[in-house]
Amino acid sequence: MTRLVERAFSYGYLSPQALGAFLKEAVTAPRRLVRLLGAIFKAHKTERKRGLMVLAYFPKALALGHWCRKTGVDHIHGEFAGHPATTAMIAAEVAGVPYSFSAHANDIVVSQALLVEKAQKAAFVRSISRYNIAFLDRLEGFPTEKLELVRCGVARASLKGDGPAALGDGPLRILYVGSLIEKKGVQYLIDALAMLPTDLDWQLQIVGGGDLADDLAKRVHTHGLSDRVTFDGPQPAEVVARAFAKAHVVVVPSIVGEQGRIEGIPVVIMEALANARPVIASALSGIPELIEDGVTGRLVPPEDASAIANALQEIATDWQAAAAMGMRGRDRVAAEYVVEDNAGKLADLMKRAG
Repeated sequence: MTRLVERAFSYGYLSPQALGAFLKEAVTAPRRLVRLLGAIFKAHKTERKRGLMVLAYFPKALALGHWCRKTGVDHIHGEFAGHPATTAMIAAEVAGVPYSFSAHANDIVVSQALLVEKAQKAAFVRSISRYNIAFLDRLEGFPTEKLELVRCGVARASLKGDGPAALGDGPLRILYVGSLIEKKGVQYLIDALAMLPTDLDWQLQIVGGGDLADDLAKRVHTHGLSDRVTFDGPQPAEVVARAFAKAHVVVVPSIVGEQGRIEGIPVVIMEALANARPVIASALSGIPELIEDGVTGRLVPPEDASAIANALQEIATDWQAAAAMGMRGRDRVAAEYVVEDNAGKLADLMKRAG
């Protein structure tokens, strides 16, 4: 990983490489330039702001294509279906090589501008969930035969350690890890905690930051829960690992956010299950493909605080069953969500496409 990071680079929007690539295309390949710009304008008639963003990085994408052709790159992959895939399409046409892209969640829900066209030209489209495959299949003209299911994942090394310690005389230790933004639905977790019986001992640790941090802290105070909830802010990986090790249960209360923004299959669920921690998560998007209710965790309806509260009570009441769900969840992650295995599958697809 370190070696790859050291090789990373970027072009400035007005860098000599970007502006030079645009001028070179205008002189040596004007028809291609006009065709690409025409496709961008046509696809973004109703999404002008997004179209302007594409035009802003268009010279950079051309420069990337020239670099790929010069250095002998034989395949380009965009990791998301929005702007990264558009960049891959432009660069691949300039370089004369095949390209592909991944479909996660927001990148196919928030905007479909150019999406079908990019898929039709791509060698393949990698989807991280069956939910996404069904969504894309409903788009007119989308080449469903090009879809390949390749999951995200966690490192094999994370599948270690024992399950959580049994509930003793101490509190039920609840953990939330993630951004404090609308689509994460943390407010519903806080409301759920206010519904728990007064005789249930619990503590919530929140790891992460975001625009809603202050509002959520006020919500905790309003419910009179400040002595039971800690906001630890963003933390490095080793601190997050210790939080998983200490937790009894992890809650992922995702909702549909502004402009339809939605989770794919949150990696935090994979991380929790890799640690054999039982998970309570929203029945949303691709999440039910990993969290099977009562088997590998508990599924609750989005925006349903009472359902989260009920699930927490059940876990506190029947700890043996909860711990068993965590262990079965680890087995599911080991079988389908190991990043080394899935990166290998993606690499094989790129090799075959080249």
